[in-house]
Amino acid sequence: MTLQLVREDETVLETDPNVPDKRFEIWTPKDLVENNVLPEWTIKGLVIKPTYGMLAGAEKSLKSYLAQFIAVGAASGVPVLGQFAVPEPVPVLMMCGEGGRLPYTRRLLRIAAAYGLDLADLPLYTTFDVGSVTASPFQTAFVQHLKDYQPAITIIEPYYAFHGAASEGKMLHIEGDQLVWLSHTCEMFGSSLIIGNHYNQTGSGSGLRRITGAGPAEWSDSWWIVEKDANTSDVTVGHFELELEVGSRQWGAADYDLTIDLGPFDDNAMDNAGEIAWSVAKHVGTRTVQGTTANLILSIVITEPFVHTKTEILAACSGSSDDNRNVFRALALTGKIECQTVKRDEHGKMMPRDVWGPVYGRALPDPDAVDDTTPGSEDD
Repeated sequence: MTLQLVREDETVLETDPNVPDKRFEIWTPKDLVENNVLPEWTIKGLVIKPTYGMLAGAEKSLKSYLAQFIAVGAASGVPVLGQFAVPEPVPVLMMCGEGGRLPYTRRLLRIAAAYGLDLADLPLYTTFDVGSVTASPFQTAFVQHLKDYQPAITIIEPYYAFHGAASEGKMLHIEGDQLVWLSHTCEMFGSSLIIGNHYNQTGSGSGLRRITGAGPAEWSDSWWIVEKDANTSDVTVGHFELELEVGSRQWGAADYDLTIDLGPFDDNAMDNAGEIAWSVAKHVGTRTVQGTTANLILSIVITEPFVHTKTEILAACSGSSDDNRNVFRALALTGKIECQTVKRDEHGKMMPRDVWGPVYGRALPDPDAVDDTTPGSEDD
């Protein structure tokens, strides 16, 4: 039984007989309902199953290291960076197109040691060949690896090593065709796809729009964006202070402050040396929401956490009430603040109130779901 995983004018590949042999198969509402499944995490808060997207950042923002942190954590079942839980160990396929086998291996050994793992025991499969995504040798090998190893996560890093010359980065529809082939093929084998990419050279745009080439922003279902703080990072001693934005069209987004110490560069080893250490915390700042209103709201909830209601906090803000509410909403939905229900003594009577504070890792409510006018919910 065969399935055309490439265009009709290219190779028809033999695949798993459990994979349907139809293209553009019709699904009825009954089919959709009967085959629906609850959302499932491959890595909680980091990789939902299944998904596809870009891991991107500027030069020297540790994209390759982050890809390897994800790969080792997922393959071992150890929480990625100690922050993102892995429900169960899963096979991982790495297509490494930069640096070569020996530097990759040395970094992988150091990352495994930092996790306290034996690298040799992990279901982590790596190839170091490069080739155009649109060429038959790549597509044949890609499908065969997905079939043979059944990876839950496939990482291609970096994309330029596999891009080929069939398309220019600015050609949106051809770029999209290449990316969709990769994600569609991975999805057919139950694998989530992460592609490492660089920022554009113009420095224009933000988030997904900063990624080089046309197509990544439109194509990505999930994204992992790394921003380096040039003022506090020191490459010479291997100290990196990063902001990691993790997002998905399936569940939303969250920002983290990520500090990684790789140790100083060793001329003999030709790499950073020493133990790798890191810390991760939810980001509390104003990158997503700008302006004095955001700063004031954050100052109030950090200084007096879970004391004030939304109405009380907004009353301290000057300017347009509608604009202030929008800033408050954005802070909540981007993971900066959250609410708790507490009982307060008001004129001798204990009243339940929804009060706000900085995020400490719990699920976020929609701030618009809190009714400011309902007694016992927010202020009357």
